[in-house]
This record gives sequence, structure tokens and C-alpha cells, in this order.
Amino acid sequence: MTYTANEPSAARSHVAPCTGLGPILRGPSPVAPPVGGTHYDIWANYERYAAPVPWGFLVHSMEHGAVVVAYRCSTADQCAAMRSELEALIDTWPVDPACRGDVRRRVILVPEPALDWPIAVLAWENMYMATCIDPVSIRRFADAHYANAPEDLCAEGINRAATDWCD
Repeated sequence: MTYTANEPSAARSHVAPCTGLGPILRGPSPVAPPVGGTHYDIWANYERYAAPVPWGFLVHSMEHGAVVVAYRCSTADQCAAMRSELEALIDTWPVDPACRGDVRRRVILVPEPALDWPIAVLAWENMYMATCIDPVSIRRFADAHYANAPEDLCAEGINRAATDWCD
């Protein structure tokens, strides 16, 4: 089963990292994380993360045209299998000609235990939620929304995973 929606953003203000954002933890939809709105003034690197990343950083990455692929799993084996399948899918996506250096595409892969659905593929103002990994529909969603945001930019952000994002 899948759910897709367009959630127009009422705001796109920037605030200092790790300040209290309140509603940033949930988007306007009752079933999804945010896909727009007020967010941190720096974005997360376009990478694959082993632990959750605060949504304030991810929303800013989406504002730059990134696609965030988040997943929820229950066991270490399930997490490893989902991550492996999603990594293989992402590796088939084309290289972004706007990216330079080590960044090849504006995609973030991140586990998120608070998701209401096992799979969430998110882009600025758009969401795709699913109960399982369907490569064809995920790719179709990503192709439709990749690099389609107010600040179309492929540049490195930050990765604070080693020191805790809001330490």
C-alpha cells in the first residue's frame, strides 16, 4: 500500500540549528514527517546515514532539491536488508550534473524509527509513503520531484553524526 501527497509549505524560514522548532517534528499530514516549513539554516550532506538526522537539517536539504529516503525497521536483520535494498536502488539513479566533488546525487538515506510507515520518500512539499519497497514507484516519485525545489543547489552541507547533531 502507498500514500502520496503534496503538502504546500506555508513558510520556508531558516532558524539556528537545534533550536526548538516544535511542529518541525511532524508535517501537516498526520502520517508523515515534514516536507517543508521552517527549518535549520544549514542542511545535511547528501549521504547515507546509520542513525536518524534531525528533521530541521533534512527539510533544508529538501529545499535544495534533495530526495530523502527514510525507513523504519524493527530488527537489526530487517534494518540491514532494507538498507541494502534501498542503497542498491539509489545506486541506479543517475549522477546529478549539478553536483561536484564527492557528491554524486542529492539523495539522503536515513533510518527513522518514528515513521508511521516503513518507507518514506520525501522531497520539497511532496511525500511518498509505503508499506514495502517498490523500486518502480519509488523511482517514479524521485524522478518527478528531484531537484524541484525553491533553492536548486547541489553543495555539501554538514554531517554531525559523529558528534551528535545537536550536541
